[in-house]
Amino acid sequence: MKYLLREVLGVDVDDVVKQVVATIAVERAKQAQKNSREWKKYMGEEGGIVILPSSVTQLGRKESDR
Repeated sequence: MKYLLREVLGVDVDDVVKQVVATIAVERAKQAQKNSREWKKYMGEEGGIVILPSSVTQLGRKESDR
């Protein structure tokens, strides 16, 4: 399929995929930055302190050997 697209249409599939992945990464970074700004603004309006349960604060952390 890659060969067909490259030879017939002159499109390099690998380059297109790299561009799409890069574009998605940039858009996700922009969204994360926007979410951070909105959260900071919300927290400022609400007083700035939120107590989260440990099930939330431990998300994504590796279990330590205790």
